[in-house]
Amino acid sequence: MDFWPQPAGPNGDWTLVTQNQVPTEFSVTTGKNILWKAELPEGGQSGITIWEDRIFLTVMKPIFEIEEGKGIKGADVLALCVDAKDGHIIWQRALKGSVNSEYMYGFSDSSTPGPVTDGKHVWFYNASGNLSCFDFDGNLIWDRTWKPVEELEGVHFPFNKQFEPYVVDNLVINMETYWKKDGHRTFGWNYLYAIDKSTGIQIWISEDGLTHYNTPFLSKTAEGKSAIMIGRGGHHGVPETPIGYSLIDVETGKRIWQYEADEGLALYNATWNKDYSVWYTESQNVVHIVDSKTGELQRKVSLTKNADVRSYDTSARKYIVQENVDIQKDLGLNVFPAWYSNIIVDDKLFFMCFKEGQYRKNIGPNYAIGRVNLKTGKVAYLEVPVHMDYKEGTKSYIWNTELTTETLNVRGLDVSNDKRSQRDGWHWNFNGNPIAVNGKIFFTTMLGVVYCINTSTNSFDESAFIGLNDLGPKGKTWSVNSPSFANGKLYHRTLMHLICIGEQ
Repeated sequence: MDFWPQPAGPNGDWTLVTQNQVPTEFSVTTGKNILWKAELPEGGQSGITIWEDRIFLTVMKPIFEIEEGKGIKGADVLALCVDAKDGHIIWQRALKGSVNSEYMYGFSDSSTPGPVTDGKHVWFYNASGNLSCFDFDGNLIWDRTWKPVEELEGVHFPFNKQFEPYVVDNLVINMETYWKKDGHRTFGWNYLYAIDKSTGIQIWISEDGLTHYNTPFLSKTAEGKSAIMIGRGGHHGVPETPIGYSLIDVETGKRIWQYEADEGLALYNATWNKDYSVWYTESQNVVHIVDSKTGELQRKVSLTKNADVRSYDTSARKYIVQENVDIQKDLGLNVFPAWYSNIIVDDKLFFMCFKEGQYRKNIGPNYAIGRVNLKTGKVAYLEVPVHMDYKEGTKSYIWNTELTTETLNVRGLDVSNDKRSQRDGWHWNFNGNPIAVNGKIFFTTMLGVVYCINTSTNSFDESAFIGLNDLGPKGKTWSVNSPSFANGKLYHRTLMHLICIGEQ
């Protein structure tokens, strides 16, 4: 039986290999392979945690009316326990917060960190400052509160973040703010906090800090020791330094090593394994390969040189390939891996590419997914469709067209205050983290579409594009969420619905 005990999956690396088949084709619009769809009381951004017949997730506190001209903000979330058989809510509990976030903000909200479970208890998080432990019947065992950084010298915290918690042995790992005083000035750095899962007592604070932007990554060292990679560096003057990675011992919270980068920011999943870690540099056209044993830089891999680029010609209705090009010199483009879209499967790095837009010019390729062989350095890019239309039972793809979508909740209220939260997910927003099951990657964009990519093809050509699936009608579906997998079924969510996907 497969479980998904935390947003990053059973291994903490967003991947799973299982004997169960994973559904790769589905559509909420047509009903294909949709086992059930359940209405959510409000939108939210957390991952989906599954244990046997229980599903756990969080949503924002429900909004029933909107005062005209005022943005929707709130600090409270609802913790939900849902029946995996049909999607009905078994119980729900409120988690109070102390710092308001915007609803359905395209860069996260109070509900973003997902719940974690060990099969006996479940720990729910509110990024506005609450961590609560419940048993499976919904009884509160303990809770813990802290004060996140709210706004400091024009920097908005903590709702430009993609932190995800973990449960490791007897610990639950959270990100909390440690407040420091410097003369008359008080300021906060973020750290990992290890909490005894049974009592709520703090066990350690990590030796190094991490930016709220970073998604820590759990794995094991060459010696088999559990460790978490954390990163520092981001926009808007985040205070934690130095820019780069730290590998933190889960048992003690001590630093195993620290890597100080000369470029780049930490707005990515801090991917690593026992051999190497990958540091990302936004549009600097390289990734850094760091030795996971020592923290020393091994080499830098170019994202632009010797690249194969496959783009779709809508007139000819076929892919056109440009082989061994220098994307920067020959095409005039820089490659900007989309934030939090990075995942490693079998020594190959995959990511979505941000396209040119209001906030960054001369980047691309447009609407493309990138693959980097981390052993050979070979890079390839494959354009994928933006969405699809259904006419008379036939699906047709929409290519290279900028789209928008609605941010309406189940009561028909527009709960987003930021129009950037209504774009197509290919420029300047945080999509949900991808997952990989049996070598199939699932990328989700804000439009509520899910790409399925085969990681095992020799060439990164059209054979790697398994298909594009929808979580609801075009222009009326919104999601910045990650899917989860358990017992042969994918679980996903939108602003309005929780969805169970399986072969019918």
